[in-house]
Amino acid sequence: MIRNQPVSRLRQWILDMKIQKKLLVSFLILNLIPLAVIGTLTYQKSRSLIQEKTNAYTTDLLTEVSKNIEFKMKEVKRLYYSLFTNKEIRDALKKANLGFHSQLEYLDEMNKIMLLLDGAIIDSEDVQDIRLYALSNDVFSSGNVLKSNDMDTHDWDVLKENEGNLVWMNTNPEQLTITARSSMFDVGNLKKIGYFELHLKEDALYSVFAQTKLNNEGEMYIINQNGRIISHSNKSLINTTPDYPYISRVLHGPEQDHTSEKIDGINYIITYHAIGNTDWKIVSVIPDAKYSQTSIELKNWMFVIFIICIVVALLLAYFVSNSISKPIRQLSAMMKDVEKDRFDIQFNYNSRNEIGVMSRNFNRMIDRIHHLINTVYQEELLKQQSQLKYLMFQINPHFLFNTLETINWLARMKNVPEVGKLSKALGDLMREGIKGKEYIPLDKELDNVNKYVYIQQYRYGDKITISIDIDTRALPLLVPRFILQPLVENAIIHGMEMKIDQGLIDIRGFFEDDLFIITISDNGNGIEAERLAQIRENLQVTVDDSGMGIGLINVHQRVQLHYGMKFGLQIDSVVGQGTVVTLTLPRKDEKRSADSTMK
Repeated sequence: MIRNQPVSRLRQWILDMKIQKKLLVSFLILNLIPLAVIGTLTYQKSRSLIQEKTNAYTTDLLTEVSKNIEFKMKEVKRLYYSLFTNKEIRDALKKANLGFHSQLEYLDEMNKIMLLLDGAIIDSEDVQDIRLYALSNDVFSSGNVLKSNDMDTHDWDVLKENEGNLVWMNTNPEQLTITARSSMFDVGNLKKIGYFELHLKEDALYSVFAQTKLNNEGEMYIINQNGRIISHSNKSLINTTPDYPYISRVLHGPEQDHTSEKIDGINYIITYHAIGNTDWKIVSVIPDAKYSQTSIELKNWMFVIFIICIVVALLLAYFVSNSISKPIRQLSAMMKDVEKDRFDIQFNYNSRNEIGVMSRNFNRMIDRIHHLINTVYQEELLKQQSQLKYLMFQINPHFLFNTLETINWLARMKNVPEVGKLSKALGDLMREGIKGKEYIPLDKELDNVNKYVYIQQYRYGDKITISIDIDTRALPLLVPRFILQPLVENAIIHGMEMKIDQGLIDIRGFFEDDLFIITISDNGNGIEAERLAQIRENLQVTVDDSGMGIGLINVHQRVQLHYGMKFGLQIDSVVGQGTVVTLTLPRKDEKRSADSTMK
């Protein structure tokens, strides 16, 4: 139970939240959460696509650079083959190996080969010089003649392992040249006659990738199979091995790939590509921030769009929530006015939506309440008038009872029992009329009717006959006092008084669904149509100002006061045939029964 208390408090807090605030929060949640999710997913996908595109772009650039460098290396190889197949160069090397006959012959051959070599590289700005080494250690050069070669033991080992192939050595950090070497053979017998050596300017390779946009945002360099830098923008790093873990992955990785690494706290994207058939690879190292600049710009734009969407969502949420909550607040304020008994207000909201329906229902309810209050006021006024008449009727009742009792004993003493019975019946009726009980059982009301008819029979004799047929289940039913006697009185006075032949009054009572219906019918003269219409109209009068006393209108109004407007009297009549008065009561009224029992 303790764990559920925060949840219950949260639920109650949400329930107590004002409608506008609740709508505003709901609209924002429904808009911002999907917007944030979609924006994040879109950014992640876009960033991934941009990174893939950038990787592909970088790889394409490196491929292009690799092809250009490979083209320069092929130019060197082509130059090597052109010298390899030159007969004069081969003859000069063979003479040097056998030994020159004279110093003059030696100088002549040197000058001749120098002119050939100078002519071979005259159109190339990338080649610094070419040297040819005879097995006798004599050197032919495009520049000055060297007395001996400068190849170390390692160079010799490399050449022996790659006989006939052009081998690229490390870059000379002092002269900034890259050396290409190979063996020279006699075309006729394929015997080795010397060595070829070409010094390619390092700048020839650097110039290929120096102009790329990629290099402006990071660094690019070439490494050989040993991890040594062949070409770099920072010349001090040439012929050194970078101490980075990714170097191993580059050397032992596929021909082209990309990877990432954190160096000195900064993330870098490393992309590399093999250069032709060599063991060299060109490497680009770019900071991730530069690499993902487009992604950052996209994120910034998406953030701006997100803020704009939030502002638009806030405005829309405010206007929508206000359009819903404002009429509800107005209706609430009007309800408070109704609590202060103001019924002259109307809620005007011209719309067909739920609030419009509610406004029209509210207006109808106010009109209905106003009408009911007026009706209750009229009913209370009628009750007050009835109570006033009742109080006037109670003036000196004991005097009247004593007088009627005196007449009764005098009639007995004078041996006139009919007069005594008549006075006793009249006394009983008057006594019943002034009793405090508001409701009496139906069988008691029928007893009052019999006493009244008994009194009237002394006046009309056998001219009047009454017949009563009531469902016995209805006899305990509580009804207002004197609810039937005025109807029987009306039938006798207005229906039978002018009738010549026998008059018959028939009282019947039966249940029908949740109603109890009593009909009082007579075979009197009936009521003319005009008079009947007037009587029916008088039944709709709320307050009885006609002075008729306890007549039809009195009974009708009393029934409606006690049971409601759907109950009361209905009169039907045909001239010359008689009149039928129908009294409709509820089948059972427990509240009235309880009230009557208490009284």
